[in-house]
Amino acid sequence: MMIDTRRTARRRLAALLTTTALASGGLSAAASAQETAAADVTLNPVTVEDAVPAPAQPIRLGPEDIEREQPQTLRDLFSDQPAVAVSGGSIAAQKLYVHGIGQSKLNVTIDGARQHNNVWHHNGNLFLDPSLLKAVEVNPGVAPADAGFGAVGGSVAFETKDAADLLMPGASVGGRVTTTYDTNPDAIRGTVAGYGAAQGFDVLGIVTREHGDNYENGNGTEETGTGTNLVNVLGKVGYESPDGHAVKVTAEYLNDDTIRRLRPNMGFVTADLNRNDLTRTTLTAEYSTTAPTALFDPEVKLYYNVYELNRPNESGYTRPSGDFNSEVETIGGTVQNTFQVPLGSLTVGADFAHDDMTVERFHFPTDVSEEILQAGLFAQARLVPVDRLAVSAGLRGDVQRYEAVDGQTFENAGLSPNLSAEYQATDWLALFGGYSYVWGGLEPSETALFHARDYTYAQDLEPTRAHNLRAGLRTEHQGFAFEGAYFQTLMRDVMDWNYGTTTRINGEDLESRGFDLIASYTGAAGAVSAKYTHTDITYGDRIALPNDYNMGTAIGDVLTVSGHYAFDPLDLQVGASAEHAFAFEHEDLQANGFDDLDSYTVVDLFAEWSPDALSPHVTLRAEANNVFDEAYVSRASFGETARVTPVLDPGRSFLLSSTIRF
Repeated sequence: MMIDTRRTARRRLAALLTTTALASGGLSAAASAQETAAADVTLNPVTVEDAVPAPAQPIRLGPEDIEREQPQTLRDLFSDQPAVAVSGGSIAAQKLYVHGIGQSKLNVTIDGARQHNNVWHHNGNLFLDPSLLKAVEVNPGVAPADAGFGAVGGSVAFETKDAADLLMPGASVGGRVTTTYDTNPDAIRGTVAGYGAAQGFDVLGIVTREHGDNYENGNGTEETGTGTNLVNVLGKVGYESPDGHAVKVTAEYLNDDTIRRLRPNMGFVTADLNRNDLTRTTLTAEYSTTAPTALFDPEVKLYYNVYELNRPNESGYTRPSGDFNSEVETIGGTVQNTFQVPLGSLTVGADFAHDDMTVERFHFPTDVSEEILQAGLFAQARLVPVDRLAVSAGLRGDVQRYEAVDGQTFENAGLSPNLSAEYQATDWLALFGGYSYVWGGLEPSETALFHARDYTYAQDLEPTRAHNLRAGLRTEHQGFAFEGAYFQTLMRDVMDWNYGTTTRINGEDLESRGFDLIASYTGAAGAVSAKYTHTDITYGDRIALPNDYNMGTAIGDVLTVSGHYAFDPLDLQVGASAEHAFAFEHEDLQANGFDDLDSYTVVDLFAEWSPDALSPHVTLRAEANNVFDEAYVSRASFGETARVTPVLDPGRSFLLSSTIRF
């Protein structure tokens, strides 16, 4: 039962915090031993940031990007990245795809805590408030060994803000109050933050509350079940000793509890609504050093993450109809150290994760659960063997024990090598390429699937493996930059279901291939960029379809254009962005009951004013989103069929916000 699971969670949380304390003590002892050894062998602190170029450069959104764009949703966060697609609809339904590959095939973390995508295919699992983020890093396809286990399609790492990111220059304490009003869907959001740093300690607390009605699409029609009732709390406490030993504890709680469609990611198959109570709780404890030496540059992280989706049977359904309680609880950690070697650096470490997944079934006499234990060793070298050439090579070895819902236990192990290189052919031209073979084990199942039927697993179920390739060139000269890259990901033995026999099986090959093009210019007062991604994704002998849940979906061709400019004499910054998705027509869509995908163009504008007399204490912002009131279904959303109407994205809206810092 769920109450037993919560008791288990409390016991494991206590164990986690106890382990954290022991680990901190052990690290202090290790640090003391290291300092004692340093008395005999002098190890001067070294600077390791950017010591070796990254040959497989990720897609990175830094603090300036996030602060400038002020994203309100996950879709807003990646609106300028055509390689990353986020389905539309309510925040409870938004799903993440990289080159058309779904989140379940990616290693996704928030502050290092692994986020699965296996609760319910009608709900999104990547549940976060983008306003709390400091940075996002996406490795599409080829990911290094230290990115974590299960990165068969790449990795995505989210990092939340620290006190140092918010304190004004020279200040030791501070606060921030942000108030936002969005005309569509008549939503009010308030964020209050307090933070401080003194004598090695730093503290941060942020609370966000948002409430909004259903939004209207570009046709002027209300999209029922898309309102917001959000609470987000983030707290951090850190300490750095005079010798550079740093510890940090982070806690985040996020909840959205409101009425949704019976299937939040779809238009109405039926007119039923259901309460949808989503909660994510994440705790992390970590140790690092701010004074690394050639032999001592550690990072130790322990985390606890629980994702709960409660859908009570308040409508009195007499059969399974999306009413259940589901919980995915993960405890994990990473211990690693980076050594400085003659040609660069070598990171070695170990990680583990234990997943406990339960479903409370309202229409069956028994509840069900699954458990997964994964442990791995990894090493990643980042080297410059000769002038102008950077190389990154790594290897993971993982073991997995999977206790399935039908009582079977699967034990598997595998290796995952990767190799990337970048050659600086001239001062302005670089050539790069990378390849990885990833052993992904058995992907966690969709837990809510068990609320409706009893399933069994095929006895010959094989782990998923993937081949990833990415190669291209980039140029940069006097502010102008261009990058072109070809990508390909091929997965074998992906996890699928035979719904006729209610059996989990190995499916067909899942493949994504295409290319990314990026052109940009950055000047002293602003920047402009254009990004284009073409993606072909197939499952077996046809294109991937929206109902290939936890696999991938057809994206086609997407172009984004954006720019921003600062008028310093006016203390004003303005910006604009546009996303154009080209029409996508394919016989496989029609043969499987889906309509072709229509083209659409969405234009957003913003202006931000920080009057000099009040700067940096006051900032006022205005946005006009979907300026031309386009009625559209964003790519990666579930498309239209004879039975399913798609969820259209919001129509035109105006957003006003004010931020006060002190």
